[in-house]
Amino acid sequence: MSTLTVLATLNLVLGGLVFLLGLLILRENPRQRLNRVVSLMLFFGGFGSLISGLGLNAGRGGDTAAQHFAFLWEFFFPSLFLFACIFPRERAFTRPGGGLQKLVPFAPRFEVLVYLPHVVHFGLLFILSSLPKGWENPIKLGVLAPLANLLRVLIQLFFQVHRAFFSLVNLGFGVAAILLLIASYRASRMPRLRNQLRVIGVGLDACLLLYATGELIPTLVALRIGDATRAGLTAAALLVGSGAIAYSIVRYKFLDAKLLARRGILYGAASAAMVGLYLLIVMQLQRILVGFSGIDRRVIEPVFLVFALVVFQPLMGRVEELLDRMFQRDPGDYRNVLRSLGRELMSTLELDALLERSIRTIAEAMLLKRAYVAALPRDGVLLRVGVGRAPDLEEQEGLRHVLKRLPAGDEIVRLDAGDGLSEEDRDFLSGRFGAALLVPLRTRGETVGALLLGEKVTGIQFTSEDVSLLSALAGQMAVSLQNALLVRDRVEVVRIEEELRLARQIQSSFLLSQFPAMSRFQVHALNIPSKEVAGDFYDLVPAGDGSFVLAIADVAGKGVPAALLSSMLQASLRTQAASINSVGEMLRNMNSLVYRGTAVHQFATFFLARIDQHRLGMTFSNAGHNYPIVARVGGEQVLLERGGLLLGITEAAQYEEGTVSLHTGDRVVLYTDGITEATNGGQELFGEERLLDLVRALPRELSAREVAERILEELRRFLGQEEPRDDMTLLVLQVVEQDPAALQGWDAVPMESAATQA
Repeated sequence: MSTLTVLATLNLVLGGLVFLLGLLILRENPRQRLNRVVSLMLFFGGFGSLISGLGLNAGRGGDTAAQHFAFLWEFFFPSLFLFACIFPRERAFTRPGGGLQKLVPFAPRFEVLVYLPHVVHFGLLFILSSLPKGWENPIKLGVLAPLANLLRVLIQLFFQVHRAFFSLVNLGFGVAAILLLIASYRASRMPRLRNQLRVIGVGLDACLLLYATGELIPTLVALRIGDATRAGLTAAALLVGSGAIAYSIVRYKFLDAKLLARRGILYGAASAAMVGLYLLIVMQLQRILVGFSGIDRRVIEPVFLVFALVVFQPLMGRVEELLDRMFQRDPGDYRNVLRSLGRELMSTLELDALLERSIRTIAEAMLLKRAYVAALPRDGVLLRVGVGRAPDLEEQEGLRHVLKRLPAGDEIVRLDAGDGLSEEDRDFLSGRFGAALLVPLRTRGETVGALLLGEKVTGIQFTSEDVSLLSALAGQMAVSLQNALLVRDRVEVVRIEEELRLARQIQSSFLLSQFPAMSRFQVHALNIPSKEVAGDFYDLVPAGDGSFVLAIADVAGKGVPAALLSSMLQASLRTQAASINSVGEMLRNMNSLVYRGTAVHQFATFFLARIDQHRLGMTFSNAGHNYPIVARVGGEQVLLERGGLLLGITEAAQYEEGTVSLHTGDRVVLYTDGITEATNGGQELFGEERLLDLVRALPRELSAREVAERILEELRRFLGQEEPRDDMTLLVLQVVEQDPAALQGWDAVPMESAATQA
């Protein structure tokens, strides 16, 4: 077998394989522009190899009609340039209305402009190759011969110049394509896309170099090279260029080829390698054996065929397994990346890490322009961006409403179809988020989140394989997301409980647990919050002139907001106690503070009294608080009502002052509405009348502590199994006989009547 025969066969076989690869790519997605361009590129490149093979055969056996189409392979160059213009992203000048059409509205489309020079070029060369034999010889037409020969020479010169010039055009197309691919590689930040560009770019670089060496450069410099060299370079160029595309399809899922197509390429290459190995080894052994033994070839061939089946079939299986492990199970393959992500998410309980990891991985693996993941906790929506702009609060809230309206039966929703979505919702998702695909994340019929995926960078549509993988991943993500939300809620509850516990400790430190020693008074207080922190407070502040200020307050609401306002009021009280004598003025100042510094719905009741421990006189003012009870020794009860409006209702509120004299044995009972409005299982209020009767019935010999504990004991008996629904605060002030041994002044000496918090 001669070298020319081998090269001719190699070119024909490679041309056919490249044609098949182009057909496979076109078959994958014929509506996709990128697939069509790559297929054209391969078709024209394969045609060049076929023409080369046919040319070698024609050189031995005469002319062939195929030579008329020998220059069709040059359409490979505009196809290569067009491919570089639209991959991975379509450039602005290639779109309708862009490029030349911006300047000249009636200009043809970009694709037409790219192919137009080669259409004209091919037409001219086809006409030249169709001229009858001998036309280039001198013409004998008598007196017209000089004119005819001049025309013949001009035509020959035109075609020679045209062919040389057009070699430069082809080279320019090729170089421009390579430069565009290099620019795309540098601009890309997605690993899989960079891998595709690197492999394809290197392969096409080598392909262009080999083509230029075999076809373009010899034409430009009028260098004659042998047919064998030209055919070898053509075969090598096709092998490298198409091999790079095939490798990128198999390894890096170029054009998002489906698994079946990728396996077809992979196992087809393995089968071709096995056939070549068979021809190289077995056929040579068969030839040697026939020559050595003289046995008829027809007898030996079946034996070698059986031998090949026995030996090569297991070997083929091992090769396929090896190739599958190398390519199909490649950890960089986006299908394996998504499967690995699903396994990782099952063990991820930290919500932010789950959202960030999942959406970035999906965006990079699938080469997406926009990608978002949304989680739906009870208190709103959590949105993380994989790629794209960050939406504002209004868009996030709108997304939450759209996801809440999703029909329960929908799986993955293509927004161009919009099944189950209103037109308004489709416009919102596609316009604000650039979404092309909506993947609900559901578990046990509840929507816990969603994936919003935009178009692919390459413009390739989502395949059925993509949708299947996303469906499987969505199920795993939904379970992980729900677990993470539950853990987040639990952590948040624990954190809030810890903060409230600390706040309760701080608030308790503000409430006196030990009162100073006083010669004429016993004081005891109880504070029972309905939550960790309370809005009730009481205080006793020395005024510095032998008197003290006594206060009790109830802030509207419960929990932290009420506790913060009560702390503010307590601070204001202690600031004013020593500098302002009038309790009415002190209340006016606090009313202005509440009115200006809080929300409309925040207000407080407040009772404030200044007590002279020497004269046993009390000046008081009541800002809408429950009336304190002054229980006389003889059984008389006085309610301290005089004052004004609640704090925070109006800034112009005025507060009147009242006075009352105290005597030995008198008790002053101050309380909040949590006591009188306590409700038992029968929905009966404890009530003011019950409290008044209880205070009147208590023996006179009881201390302030004992009085407070008796009231609390009766209240608990009344409630039974019911828990208090509001903060409850009780303060008892009892006037006692002068004790000569008692300390004078305000030294903080603990007494038996020290305040406690129940």
